[in-house]
Amino acid sequence: MKWDFTGEQVVKAEVDYSLEEFRGDFYLEVQENFPEYEKKALDSIYRLAYDVCYCVATQRDLEELLKHCKQKGIKADMKYLELIRDSNLENIDMLKAIFARKVSEFMDAGLNSKDALNRLDEYHRTVISGS
Repeated sequence: MKWDFTGEQVVKAEVDYSLEEFRGDFYLEVQENFPEYEKKALDSIYRLAYDVCYCVATQRDLEELLKHCKQKGIKADMKYLELIRDSNLENIDMLKAIFARKVSEFMDAGLNSKDALNRLDEYHRTVISGS
């Protein structure tokens, strides 16, 4: 995706760009990249691509995501997950910026870093459950 602002501006709260907005923009990008796919297939591609971005942005292991995919019957291998990662580096950077801003907000509200990270996980689960 292309933005008229930077991740640094998001982190510094110079620009307000939410996770919900990011997810909406990301879905549109997937839709533009795969115009021939029907909604169900697009949703699947989007979810996997977002999960890869989320894993990398939060420093989680793609191996764990791969195990999860296999458990869910999703046909993917590490090479495919790495391809998704490598083609979404700018999106991952923006997601990192959104998360960093959110953690900063939680810490400004009085949470320590560990509790702020836990709150970030709760926030993320709330946002994705509403999608």
